[in-house]
Amino acid sequence: MLSWCAGTSGRFLRLGTLCARARKHRSPYLLGAAAIASITLCSCAGGSYSVTGASNTTTDSSTNGTVDVRYVKGFGNILVTSRGYALYLLTSDPRNASSCVGSCVLLWAPLEVTGKLEAGAGVNPKLLSSFERSGGAHQVAYNGHALYTYSDDTGPGMVTGEGVETYGGIWWAVSPKGNPVEK
Repeated sequence: MLSWCAGTSGRFLRLGTLCARARKHRSPYLLGAAAIASITLCSCAGGSYSVTGASNTTTDSSTNGTVDVRYVKGFGNILVTSRGYALYLLTSDPRNASSCVGSCVLLWAPLEVTGKLEAGAGVNPKLLSSFERSGGAHQVAYNGHALYTYSDDTGPGMVTGEGVETYGGIWWAVSPKGNPVEK
C-alpha cells in the first residue's frame, strides 16, 4: 500500500518519496521535517488516500526485452530501459533474485520482460539474464543483479534514486560492466 495526500494545489504528494529523500541524505532534521510535513499535509488537505496494486507511474517497468546504455551527466554510461529510463540494483538482493516485494515494488518497479532479452549497443549479452519472480513474472537481471526502475524518475535520463537507503540496502544505477555506479 502506498500513501498519498491531496495537496492544496489539487496535486497528489507521495509521502514515501519525501521520507526516501530524507533517508538518502541521512539527516535527522530532514527525517523529522518529512514526518511533520506528512502529518500536516494530510491533515490540511482533508484526508489521505491509499493506492494498492500497480504503481501509477510513468516509468518503464516492463520492456520489450532490450536493455540499453545511455550517457547521463554526472554518472557516465549507465544501463537504461529501451525507453531511456535509468535502471537500478539493490545491494541487499540475492544474486539472480529479488528481495523487493510488497510496498517496495510500488516505488521500485521490477524490470520485467515478456519476450526475448536483447542487449542494446554497449550492453554485454553474456551478463543479461532473467529469473522468475514469486508471482510468475520474469525480472531482468544484469551480472546477477535484479534490475528496477524508480517511480521518481519521470523521464528518460533522470537518476533520482541513486544512493537511496531503503528496503535493507542501497539503490545504485548500474554500469555497463554490471557494477554499481556509486556517485
